Amino acid sequence: MTPPLPLVARGGGGALAGSLWLPDGAVRGLVLMHPGSGPSDRDNDVFFPPIRAALLAVGAAVASYDKRGVGESEGSWLTAGIRDQADDALAGLAVARAAFAHEVGRGASDVPAILFGHSQGGWVVLEAAGRADVDGVVTSSGPAVPPGEQERYSTVTTLRRAGWPPADTDAALAVFDGLMALAERGAGYDEARAWSDAPERRDLLDRLGDLGAFVPPSQEIWGLAVLLVGHDPVPALRRLDVPLLAVFGSADGVVPVERSGAVLRAAVRPDLLDVAVLPGGDHRLQDADDAFVPGYPDVVVGFVQRVARDASA
Repeated sequence: MTPPLPLVARGGGGALAGSLWLPDGAVRGLVLMHPGSGPSDRDNDVFFPPIRAALLAVGAAVASYDKRGVGESEGSWLTAGIRDQADDALAGLAVARAAFAHEVGRGASDVPAILFGHSQGGWVVLEAAGRADVDGVVTSSGPAVPPGEQERYSTVTTLRRAGWPPADTDAALAVFDGLMALAERGAGYDEARAWSDAPERRDLLDRLGDLGAFVPPSQEIWGLAVLLVGHDPVPALRRLDVPLLAVFGSADGVVPVERSGAVLRAAVRPDLLDVAVLPGGDHRLQDADDAFVPGYPDVVVGFVQRVARDASA
């Protein structure tokens, strides 16, 4: 396999470092992959490489970048909301297209371009698609509900799996909802901390945090929560005018799959939408043995091939 080409794009937080992988044969499309939440790099730890390999095998070039402040990129991922990340993805796509054109000798607009986003990256690529000349979008475990609603669903799942009694669960969710409401209206950290430290809330929030629920523990994380939790993906979905593949695992405990499917079907033109729910798949479309469930990433590869073929016709 040809070594990847280094890429440097200029994002809102400074230089973004990435790579462009080219297939060994003819190039039929370009896929920009945007990672999920947290300090994710261009490989989204170990999640992207096998998907990338499957795409390269069918002639798709692939580009991805380290998020702000991760790997070789400048800035801080803690200061980038969904729209900020969409700006970064668009900057990265422009650089990847230019590098592709230079290496392959084709115009940057001659090759079909598809955006791929996993988890939080799903919100990002939907937002970016409405502001870019692209030919298709893939969301992999990408919620179609606001981040605050998604985190509540994830918290409910966590509490149920932990075996919390119904009364404790209801009390914890009431406190969690109050915290998310503060973030959504943009409350400052001092206000949020004072609210959280009230005796009737502190113990429940600490217990939720110990279980891994989204309870911002610091001023930086609180600032990120304020940027994220109120984002509404529906306007971007309604603006969409290219094909969208939304892939979910039926056993995803992080994303409300049924609710997301309903939102997608209500907001996206039916002729543009393909929703795939793969049996047994968790948030990473894997089974209990950490292997991809049947149909993944094949459904992604098939969609990319179809979009590239239709765009080139």
